[in-house]
Amino acid sequence: MLPCARLLQLLIICAASLSAGVTASWAQSFPSRPIKLVVPYVPGGGADTVARVMAQGLTEEFGQTVLVENKGGANTIIGTEFVANAPPDGYTLLICTTAHAINPSLYKLNFDTLKAFTHVTMHLGASLLLVVHPSVPANNVSELIALAKTQPGKLTFASYGTGSPGHLSGELFMKLTGTEMLHIPYKGSSPSIADVVAGRATMSFAVLEPVLPFVKSGHVKALGVVMAERATQLPDMPTIGETVNGFAISGFNGVCAPSATPKPVIERLNTAIIKVMTTPAVRERLIKSGSDVLERPLPTPEFETFVRGEVLRWQKIVQDAGVKVN
Repeated sequence: MLPCARLLQLLIICAASLSAGVTASWAQSFPSRPIKLVVPYVPGGGADTVARVMAQGLTEEFGQTVLVENKGGANTIIGTEFVANAPPDGYTLLICTTAHAINPSLYKLNFDTLKAFTHVTMHLGASLLLVVHPSVPANNVSELIALAKTQPGKLTFASYGTGSPGHLSGELFMKLTGTEMLHIPYKGSSPSIADVVAGRATMSFAVLEPVLPFVKSGHVKALGVVMAERATQLPDMPTIGETVNGFAISGFNGVCAPSATPKPVIERLNTAIIKVMTTPAVRERLIKSGSDVLERPLPTPEFETFVRGEVLRWQKIVQDAGVKVN
C-alpha cells in the first residue's frame, strides 16, 4: 500500500493531467457555437466598423458566426464591465480601445483593467485628426490658436465622450496653448462629427476613420494630426505637435477576453485574429477607410505589456491636463 503522501502526489498529477487533457480538447473544438464581439460604443464609429470587418473574417475562419453587439455608454465602461463579468470561455470578447487604458485614471471602476482581462491581440493604432467647420477662419493650427485667444470660451470642441481621447486631446491642447474652449461630449464619433459638419460645434479632435470622408468631401477642414507621427492617409498633413511643443496623443484598437479564459483558447483566438487582420484584402479595406493598420499585430504577451505602459502614460496625461470627471 502506498504511503499517504505518495498517494496524494499521484492523485494531484492525475488530476492535473486530466485537466490539461480536457482543456486541450476544449481548445481544439473551440469555437463550437457563436461568439459575441462586444463593441463598447454606439454603432457607426471607427471601432464599430473595424469590429464588423473582423467579425466577417472570423466567421469565415472559424465556421461559426461572430456577432457584433454594441454596448455604448459611460466612455466604454458599460460594455467593458459586461465582458469583464462574462464567462471566461472565449465566447464573449471585447473590442478594447484607448479608453480602456484611460479610464483607470478617471473613474472608480468595478473591475481592475489589468487583472480582469487577457489582452489577446492589438491590430490597429488609432489616429485622431483636428477638424473644424469650413466657416472657421483658420487654415492651420497657429491660426486656430490665435482665433481661440481672441474669443476665450466661445469656440467649442465636440468629442465622442467625456474622458475619451478626443476630449483629453482638447484639454491638453488648451493647457499647452493657453486657450479656453468649451467641451461638448457626445455618445459616439458619428454624432460628434455630425455636429461639426452642421456647424453646431466649432471643431473636433475626431477619430480619423469616420471623419476622413468628410475631409475629402470638404464638409470639414483638417488642421492637424493629433498623434506624434503624420497619418499614412494624409501624408502632407502636419501633426499638431509640429506647432504645439509637447503635444502628442496615441491610440490603439485590440481584442480582450475575460482574464480566466484558458490559455489554449486565447492562443486560438490570437492566431485567428492576426490571420484575419493581416489578410491583404482586409488590410487594404481598413487602410482605405482611414484605419491605422499595424505592420505587425501584437501577440498576447506584447499587447499585455503595451497596455500596462499605456495605463501609466495616460495617467500622466490626465494629471498634466488636470481632467477630473468623478
